Amino acid sequence: MDKAFIESEDLDGTLNLTFDKNTGKAALEYSVWDDFENYSFQSAGPITVEEQKPVKFKYTYLDYSGHDENPKTAHGEGIIEFKSGTINLRMGVLPSEMNKIFAQQRIFIRDPYGNRVHEPEDALAVVSQYCKCKESNLVKFDFPAADNESHKSWIVYVSIHVRGIFLTEYKVNLHTYKATEIKDVWSEAYHFADKMKVSKITASSTLPKSKAGSYTASQTIDGDTATCWCEGVKGSGIGQSFTISFPKKTKVGRLKVLPGYGKSVAAYLENNSVRKAKMTFSDGSSFIADFTKETALELPKAKATTSITFTILEVTPGSKYDDTCVSEFAVSP
Repeated sequence: MDKAFIESEDLDGTLNLTFDKNTGKAALEYSVWDDFENYSFQSAGPITVEEQKPVKFKYTYLDYSGHDENPKTAHGEGIIEFKSGTINLRMGVLPSEMNKIFAQQRIFIRDPYGNRVHEPEDALAVVSQYCKCKESNLVKFDFPAADNESHKSWIVYVSIHVRGIFLTEYKVNLHTYKATEIKDVWSEAYHFADKMKVSKITASSTLPKSKAGSYTASQTIDGDTATCWCEGVKGSGIGQSFTISFPKKTKVGRLKVLPGYGKSVAAYLENNSVRKAKMTFSDGSSFIADFTKETALELPKAKATTSITFTILEVTPGSKYDDTCVSEFAVSP
């Protein structure tokens, strides 16, 4: 039969029910986990399949909830019932610590390809379709280790780097072959706007508004990588700047910058992006940020300032437009 999955964020498990047409018997493997508890059930012998009738079967299960290297083994008796489009599974009397896992109904989604081993290329193909891009010397895909630790092998996270800069991340569902762009990566920019209390944002020049949208400096702190500030002078914009002002002295300890047009991979490559910029504080002190090395900048010591000015020093040319853009400029204490 098929392999089925629970796809709830809070209830995780896999059910693998294999049917042998020659013998009319089935074998059951069922893994379930919740928080830090993990249990694996396996039928002790072949299960007779009788439609519309409950069938008793014996099982063994491995308990991974302890801190020992080797899981505990236990035994039990369950009941499985095959109905049209439905499999009812009851695992019998279980230890009390398992009650919360089975306290509510667990819904499985049938997947005719569930027993297939997914290859990394499968996720990359889905992402390529959604981002309308493919890997090249300038565009790289990656699998962030911290995001790919889930038991759900069919859920894969893929990040996209353009010109060595992290641009965005996708959550890929290999059950449905769909991808969702992760939108909260730049959420700290919202915290900046809400908590840092900006009084005004000015720019030395701004690209005029077009059918594609506006390019005002205020868009560098909106937390939306699809918007940006673009300088408005002829040429690459070396020496152009924007300034963020605070109503009073504010401590700044970290800066995170998306130094290009983050609307899409194509937009980033078609426009100039900033290689180096000068960060100047209200007391006249400054430092040079090299975005070929790092886009998340931590100051050696938090700076109390009433303003920060971002000045373009060097750019990487775009393939289509000679406009230099900055999508995000997130500041935190």
